[in-house]
Amino acid sequence: MVRKECFGSIKELILKDGLAQIQTKPECRECREFRDCLHYSKQPIEEREDRDELRKQEMIAKIIDLSQIQSNEIGSCLLEFLNRIYNLTLGTVLFKNLLIFYEISKDTSSLTLTIPIFPSTLDLIQGGEARAEHSLSQEGIHQREASKEGFSIHIVLIQRSFPSNRKANTGLIAHEIAHLFSSNIQVINQILQTLMDSEIVQFKKMGIEDRMSWLVRKWGFLDEFEAFKKERALLYGKRKD
Repeated sequence: MVRKECFGSIKELILKDGLAQIQTKPECRECREFRDCLHYSKQPIEEREDRDELRKQEMIAKIIDLSQIQSNEIGSCLLEFLNRIYNLTLGTVLFKNLLIFYEISKDTSSLTLTIPIFPSTLDLIQGGEARAEHSLSQEGIHQREASKEGFSIHIVLIQRSFPSNRKANTGLIAHEIAHLFSSNIQVINQILQTLMDSEIVQFKKMGIEDRMSWLVRKWGFLDEFEAFKKERALLYGKRKD
């Protein structure tokens, strides 16, 4: 189940007289997840951190398993990128998107493909008999309700890397994900939900290139991004010569 971005933001404050006060947001009044959110907020911080870390590592492991990486260098760069970005607030956007990486031995620019998956597509794949069994289970009903709007699979094709330049290769991965996050309207809306009001106004005014630079800086991959741009400029310079 995908939680709201604000999930876990309820705070229990202990006043000077020893009484407890629950600090909530206006939108909590009509939230169906209020009970779960309150229970989550009351859990010990260490327990929540352990569970969040486990969830993060499970997600990273799934991405690595589904991806096709040919070189250890790109594999280690991808693992470093995922570990670092999942620790950020903006990294929660990745939980709502399925990213798959393919390293291809071809000297062309890398790119990202987005494949939308709609409920009708899932029904077609499952077939009539599978649909009947699926609809009988309560879990299946919840899955069907959750997937009314569909979801997207984002395939990142890494077609040109830079041997012996770990920073540039990590910057290449950051560049491709930043481009995806800056140009896909569905992902953009998810990002806006994680930002403060001042950042939302700023982000909406930006073009794709400015959004990419802003995201890379926000993620803490600016040095790697600059290393990637230098390698790319050198490559294009050699081709012109």
